[in-house]
This record gives sequence, C-alpha cells and structure tokens, in this order.
Amino acid sequence: MSFSLVGTAWNLAGFESYLVNKNLGWADSVTLHHTGSPDLSNRREGLILQHIRNIQFYYEKRKGWSRGPHLFVDDVDVNGMSPLTERGIHAVSFNSHSIGVEVLGNYDEEDPKSGRGLKCWIMAAKTTAILLKRMGLEANEKTILFHRDDPKTRKSCPGDKVEKAWVISLVRAAMADEPAPVEIEEREENERMKAIEWQMKAILKENADLSEERWEELEERLMNIDWQVRKILKGEAWI
Repeated sequence: MSFSLVGTAWNLAGFESYLVNKNLGWADSVTLHHTGSPDLSNRREGLILQHIRNIQFYYEKRKGWSRGPHLFVDDVDVNGMSPLTERGIHAVSFNSHSIGVEVLGNYDEEDPKSGRGLKCWIMAAKTTAILLKRMGLEANEKTILFHRDDPKTRKSCPGDKVEKAWVISLVRAAMADEPAPVEIEEREENERMKAIEWQMKAILKENADLSEERWEELEERLMNIDWQVRKILKGEAWI
C-alpha cells in the first residue's frame, strides 16, 4: 500500500479538500526535490499516469524501495505516489519526519524563475502551503527543507538555481493568498493587450469612411501588429 496514491492526481483545490481528514501529525516539514531526469524538455505536456508508474517501477524494482516520495508536482497538477499519512523514502535524514515533494524539472540546468520552470515552482509552493496549513505550521527554514540540506547527501537537489529564501517567499505568499509572480505577470500582460486592442478599435472607428479596399488593407495591417505584439509579450522572437 505504500505506493497507493499512484494513479491519483489533483488540482490545488482538490488536493486541499483531500487533506481535510488526513492526519499529518507524524510530519513537521516538507522536503523539496527536483526530478532531474525527466526534465521539462522531456515532459513537455507535464506528468501523466504512465510517467508516475514508470517512476514507481524504478523505485520498487530497480532500487528495492517499499515506498517513494509522497508527491510529484508539475506545472498543472499534484500527482500522488506514497500515502501522506506515513513516512516515505526521499531523503535519508528527513524520511522519518518530512513529506517529500518532487518538482518536475532539472534546476541545475533549467530556469526556475521563468516559463514552465516558474509555473512548476509556483505549483510546488502552493502545494507546500496547503500541506503546512494542514499541519498548522509556518513557512520557514525548519519547515521547508531542501534535499541538499540532508548532511548525508552530496546532491544539489532541488537544483543549484533554486534559492531557499526565494522558495520560502513563494510559500508565504501562497499561505497569505497573495498572487504569485507568474499570475501578476499574466494579469499585467492581459491589461496591456486590452489597452492595445482598445487603441486598434479606436483607429478602425476613426477610419470608418475609408474605401472597402483601403479598409481591408488597414484591418490587415492592424491584425499583423496585434500578432507581433502578442509574440513580443510572450517573449518570442519578432518574425
């Protein structure tokens, strides 16, 4: 039963509801890891059930483990592996008292502060916030551990590019229901696009008396500008 959560996935609201009647009293912290391999480029659509089963097979058949980390988080879902009500296997010194959460990506190489990397870490921070709230704990250096904090490992996990203070700040923001950086960025992008669309509509209205041929030409030019602006706001190249 120690891989009994394999096949279970939640959105954040569903995960919070799932924990309502779960006793997490055995744990006093959350330990964060990165998957390393697979990384973001290997899992462009995130983690699916077969991916989790493959990881289970590796732990169970190749490493001989009777259980694994508790959760695997990507940029969309929280995926279960081992029961949250009992110890897992993920960091030698922390197994007995800490919930193990794996974050999709290789953050020795990939950027945790932009793109999908940031979205994965926002999900991880919100997942950690839900766990700490359920345990009645605050977010700090003692309740949020990194695998590399374990004195019995030489690993950089969850990646050299991930800073503990930054992650704690993300978790604290999530616990306070404050918007995450990626959400602020998306909101600002939407506001910029609305302003641009309003200006384009104003231009079309001002030129309503143009001939049909000139009108179609103007409309086509504005649509091209709109497309180029959207590319720029998404950080893509100007084409």
